[in-house]
Amino acid sequence: MSLGRGRAGWITLICSSQNTPQDHARREISGSSFAEVLLATVVIATTVVGAVSSMHGSVSTYHFFADGPHEALMLAQEIHEGALLLPWTPEPGQKDLFGQGVDTIADLDGQSFNPSRSAQYEVIQSHADWEQNVEIRYLSLADPAVVVGEQVGSTEETLVELRVTILDPTGAEMGTFSWWMHDKETL
Repeated sequence: MSLGRGRAGWITLICSSQNTPQDHARREISGSSFAEVLLATVVIATTVVGAVSSMHGSVSTYHFFADGPHEALMLAQEIHEGALLLPWTPEPGQKDLFGQGVDTIADLDGQSFNPSRSAQYEVIQSHADWEQNVEIRYLSLADPAVVVGEQVGSTEETLVELRVTILDPTGAEMGTFSWWMHDKETL
């Protein structure tokens, strides 16, 4: 290595190589060394093993969450989301908002959806053979354990409960889920 003066007073660092052009030519002919090949193999093997282990872990995690109770909750939540989009009283000109005969939240009572439906009333293809049964219950505000039914003209304040029961393809009940519903306009 030598230091010399360059143009306009700048110092230029000049490096000299110990390797000759013949060394580079000999290296290109012989290819990679055994140590380089071994190191590359170890790096690739580590990457492949890590990727395969990661895929195995995610597959077993997906299977855990794809079992009955989790699927049932997902299907029940779809009905709940659909119910949130429905009006409490019929609106002129709107008909069959969530399937035939369902124009309001109260119309969901007694409905059974098989194939199962999403919040936008589309068939959920991955769970087309599951069933969603819906019940609307009116409960006493004073004692929510008492079902009072829908009494037109009643002055008793009630709670509205949306209950969704999910049945798997064999007809076994996978769970019943419930939500308290309220009219946004009365809050």
